[in-house]
Amino acid sequence: MTMKQSLLSISVAALAAAIWMAPTPIGAQNQNKPDFNGIWGGGIAQLTPTTCKQKVDAFPQDSERFSAGGAKGGLKWITFEQDCSIQNRGRVNKPMYKPQYWEKVRLHDYYANAGGQWLEYADPEWLNLPRGVPRIGPPNKIVQTANEVIFLYENQNQFRVVPTDCREHDPVLKYDQSFNGLAVGCWEGDTLVVTSMGFTDRTWLHWSGYIHSNEMTVIERLRRQGDTLIYQATVEDPVMFLEPWKMDEIRLNLNKNPGAQLMQDVPYNDKSLGNLVDPNYRG
Repeated sequence: MTMKQSLLSISVAALAAAIWMAPTPIGAQNQNKPDFNGIWGGGIAQLTPTTCKQKVDAFPQDSERFSAGGAKGGLKWITFEQDCSIQNRGRVNKPMYKPQYWEKVRLHDYYANAGGQWLEYADPEWLNLPRGVPRIGPPNKIVQTANEVIFLYENQNQFRVVPTDCREHDPVLKYDQSFNGLAVGCWEGDTLVVTSMGFTDRTWLHWSGYIHSNEMTVIERLRRQGDTLIYQATVEDPVMFLEPWKMDEIRLNLNKNPGAQLMQDVPYNDKSLGNLVDPNYRG
């Protein structure tokens, strides 16, 4: 082999190694990923999933007592608020707090709308504060690009911009305390995993008084199954929790109406904090 051939062979080998070691261009890792673009459970369709989907039906359907208005079964005796409350407190899936925090959770639940001297236990929603992540739930519309997703919500017209290039959380911003936290996304196969930190402790996880600390981390997982968006959130709170809380899975259908638009919400809704007569009847 001549000197010229040897140099050419070395150059080709070096070029191949450089190409092999070159970083993947931003957005390339998102190629052939599922398409999340569209309105999910929003617009003309149902706005957001409610806490109570099932009714308590502990009484015979054929009874005629208190049937005015077409109520059937248990609905003849139990109001929606009490019904919802009973079902919710019977849920098996709930956050497991460290022993010293259960009394605080109970007080937040009981005095959520009492106001006055109990204002420190008020539900943030009754104070007209944003729901925050993860209480706000899955987005009602997603705009997806090569290196980010934009989540739009029909709740107080909120939005979140999530980079999907697996970057590290900003070393400064991740310590800010905001309602929705600082989010970073990364693809795990066909699942988009969004990890958020930097939360304020002014939000709740649920209207049952489920509070959290400002050291909370939320991991949201989104995947598409046909025309259904499957959303599941896990909450980690090393301060208050004994273990991470994997919240119930939520499924939203794609709105296929070509004329559908995301509905605007009012930015402020006065919930009349303190007008509840008896906290026992809060739904």
